[in-house]
Amino acid sequence: MTLKKYQVRNFREHIKNNKGLRFIFDNLKISSIPGRDYLMECKFLNKPFDIKVELQYLEYTIDFVKNSLSNADIDNLNLRLHQLNSISVTLRDLDKELILDDIQLFEIKKFALLSKSISDILCKKGFDIFQLHDLSGVIELLDPDNTGEASFYIYSSYSKKLSELRKIQQQTHNEDPEKAELIRQHCIEIEDTIRERLSQKLISFARYLKINLDRIAHLDVLIAKSILVNEFNLCKPLIDDNITEYKQVFNPFIKSKLLEQNKEFQAVDISLDQKPVLITGANMSGKTVLLRTLALSQLMFQFGFYVPSKEAKIKIVDDVILSIGDNTNEYNGLSSFAMEILNINDIILKAKSGKIILALVDELARTTNPDEGKALVSAFVSIMEKYKLSTVITTHYSGIKSDCRRLRVKGLKEESSSEKISIKNINDFMDYSLIEVKDDTIPTEAIRIAKILDVDKELIELAKSYLGS
Repeated sequence: MTLKKYQVRNFREHIKNNKGLRFIFDNLKISSIPGRDYLMECKFLNKPFDIKVELQYLEYTIDFVKNSLSNADIDNLNLRLHQLNSISVTLRDLDKELILDDIQLFEIKKFALLSKSISDILCKKGFDIFQLHDLSGVIELLDPDNTGEASFYIYSSYSKKLSELRKIQQQTHNEDPEKAELIRQHCIEIEDTIRERLSQKLISFARYLKINLDRIAHLDVLIAKSILVNEFNLCKPLIDDNITEYKQVFNPFIKSKLLEQNKEFQAVDISLDQKPVLITGANMSGKTVLLRTLALSQLMFQFGFYVPSKEAKIKIVDDVILSIGDNTNEYNGLSSFAMEILNINDIILKAKSGKIILALVDELARTTNPDEGKALVSAFVSIMEKYKLSTVITTHYSGIKSDCRRLRVKGLKEESSSEKISIKNINDFMDYSLIEVKDDTIPTEAIRIAKILDVDKELIELAKSYLGS
């Protein structure tokens, strides 16, 4: 199998395959359609300068919203953003030097008025990370009567001849309908000429209209991101050339679900360098959640968000590949093992092509026999170590021979004298923190968990006897 030509995916493509990122998008309070479109088309940033600039924009916006805007200012700004419609199709027609119709001219006029009012608010409050172009020339062109209203039609003031004909038409409408109709046809010809003239004059403003549309949409996204920072308690990540390290990283989606049940999410610390990380732990110990969280945090970072952690420094990658067995992709119809192996192959091909990736693999080869499974895991870890890529693999296999860092989820705590572990409170007794270990001894908590879940006693006793033998 050969690697497809590598393309940097945009936000729209990433949220199709990442439920955590979809949750983030669904909780963003973006006010306008152009704002949503802008974010959807944002590229996955893989240049330090681009990420640094976007994070600086966000930091500035957080401070601006907090310290410069009153609640009334925010409501005023959001109202105008909410009224903003996409005019990208109209601007494309303008670039093609087509004659715009009344609806398109109305769209441009409305946008120019909104742009001016938003610019006035930002200038008054000292927002200066980017400025909006002056579109007063557009307003003068499309609002010759200086009404200040967003509506548009071919005003009589555009043409003395048109003004006179309209008056005559109105006077003869009842007296001589045929003459009135001829005058109306003449008016339409003049109006078409005016539309053509207006369209020609607007061409010189096309670039500034496009810039203002992008900047206002960007502003809408930045304000939504800044609100999200406070709502989810996100932190500004630092860029690092070599390692990724999180202090108290958490998953916003699962944390919000637990809060609804008056429960807390246990954040964890983890660091990744150029050596693969092998994580072991019993089922229910949060290994899969951790992989999802690492993928989400990396994506948020490289789309210019703050990240769900108390502190973070993150290495930039070209792509994030999360293989957890429930992804739907082009390999529909294949077995879960075949899909998993093709995912792994994709990771290896990208590694060999020189791409810097974050590879997150859950329970590699878990559906095949243990001997072959261990061999595949060992081989994959060896290749990832060879290419010095940030890799996290969870496994239940012991006896992995490759050189890697080994972490273990602490798992079930001991029962206290005041409270026993039961099916209702078992999650409260899980310790999801990671500890560094020297060997790959696998925790043996499956039988204990089965007993807590009150499964058939004969099954438990027989399992214990087989384990003992």
